[in-house]
Amino acid sequence: MRPAQVRSLIGSRMRELREAAGVPLTRAANLSGWDKGHLSRVERGHTKPSRELIEWYDESFGAGSALVNQLVELDAAVRAGKDVSQRDLRRQVQPMLLGGSVPVDHHPDDRAELVGESVPDGTRVARDQQFEKTWELRNSGERPWRDRWLTRQGAAATPGWMRSPRSARIPDAVPGQVVTVRMTLQAPSQVGASTAYFKVTDDAGRLYYPGLESPPIYCTIFTVYEL
Repeated sequence: MRPAQVRSLIGSRMRELREAAGVPLTRAANLSGWDKGHLSRVERGHTKPSRELIEWYDESFGAGSALVNQLVELDAAVRAGKDVSQRDLRRQVQPMLLGGSVPVDHHPDDRAELVGESVPDGTRVARDQQFEKTWELRNSGERPWRDRWLTRQGAAATPGWMRSPRSARIPDAVPGQVVTVRMTLQAPSQVGASTAYFKVTDDAGRLYYPGLESPPIYCTIFTVYEL
């Protein structure tokens, strides 16, 4: 893997995370103190971000240490001298839809909590391999869940895009109940760290928990040539 590919991959992941949180680039610049032009260059892969900026994205957009861990893994791939074919870089997939306005039954007392998941962050997966990811979600609010979906966020057609369905249905749940969401994902053809971000929506993709108060649910893997 080459340094330019690392910049492109980590920049794409940063943009996906920001967009999944519903934060425009201008607002991210105002909140972070970094120049909007600098953030734009970073997200487009023209400039390598500082560790401080990556940590700010992780903390502000609810990713834990996912971006920092990805940067460490990608830098390790550069040192290992592994390359990626241009065919893989040109690979195109269909774009995913972002949520718009809130659903008609949106309510401020509604809450969702991630209480468990399979495929731990950083799991190594062979190129193009399919795998099942599960998330255990608790209805921790005061409103019942009906006809909800876990919907992919972010823009597709970027190097290292982890393939997935647009959405997976969340079982109906009463307050306090824990349900399991299952989804089959596919590792990209390109080696390196990848993260897929999801949020709870209605069937039209409208967000039940918009903005920074609701971090996205995500899956992070590290794609390798073979296991």
